[in-house]
Amino acid sequence: MTTQNALVETTVVQQPPVTTVAAETVTVDTRFGDIEFQLENAIYMPRGMMGYGDFHDFGLANMPDPKLDQFKLLQCLVEPELSFIVAPLNQDADTIEMEDIAIACEALSMDVANAIVLLVVATRQIGPTVQISVNLRAPVILDGTNRTAYQHALMNNRYPVRQVIGSGAQSAPDQ
Repeated sequence: MTTQNALVETTVVQQPPVTTVAAETVTVDTRFGDIEFQLENAIYMPRGMMGYGDFHDFGLANMPDPKLDQFKLLQCLVEPELSFIVAPLNQDADTIEMEDIAIACEALSMDVANAIVLLVVATRQIGPTVQISVNLRAPVILDGTNRTAYQHALMNNRYPVRQVIGSGAQSAPDQ
């Protein structure tokens, strides 16, 4: 397996069941192979991801497969089997209005200028094809300055939980 340097974003990691490479890094055996995370760049999620509130420490990594470079891996640093494929929000695409992101940032006491919005990706098999969708209703909003993130349900109910972004692929990121 190859080791990949990761872009990571929290605070202290509590006794991870993973191999420690050095005092400042941790290597996690992810479903995509071993990925090394810099702990100083870890992301702290005070409430965890929806449905996984007991897990707070995550890293953000590039996908190992260059064909999937539009996606990132949001990897739990204390539970190697817990990870989420995410896609950075393309603000030029107008999929989520900036006003709604600003309202969410205000509710989270976060400066909108530091906000990085990540959309949780899901895949599902429909016959011989794979459908890829993103959750526009509950994005992950990351404060890039203090590396704190929240999965936050937007108040505007016009955003779907499953917005299809691709279909027809023979294989896709496994969610």
